[in-house]
Amino acid sequence: MKNSIVMSLAGVAVLALVGCTDGGAYPSSNGNAPSVTPYVKDLVGAKGRDGEISLEERGFVYVKTEKSDTDSYTYWKHSRSGQCITVRTSEGRYASIVNSPAFDCQQR
Repeated sequence: MKNSIVMSLAGVAVLALVGCTDGGAYPSSNGNAPSVTPYVKDLVGAKGRDGEISLEERGFVYVKTEKSDTDSYTYWKHSRSGQCITVRTSEGRYASIVNSPAFDCQQR
């Protein structure tokens, strides 16, 4: 029993590593990206302007902002991969960052 648990955990670790290898530090643009963006998740909780600077340093370009009640949603596109992300800002801080479909990063 103990060996099967260790093997199961090892399998999970391998699957997690395989899912993280995309040939670089940036997301793929295949549209099947996970809902959590590990390469920018450290920015959740950052003050808005600090987060913007960090996103730009990581190769993201601002696309647009949409407001909803007290929150705002900013859309960013990675200049190399084309990946689109959405940042929800609440009370001046990044509350969440998720991958988004490419059409979210199109200007209207």
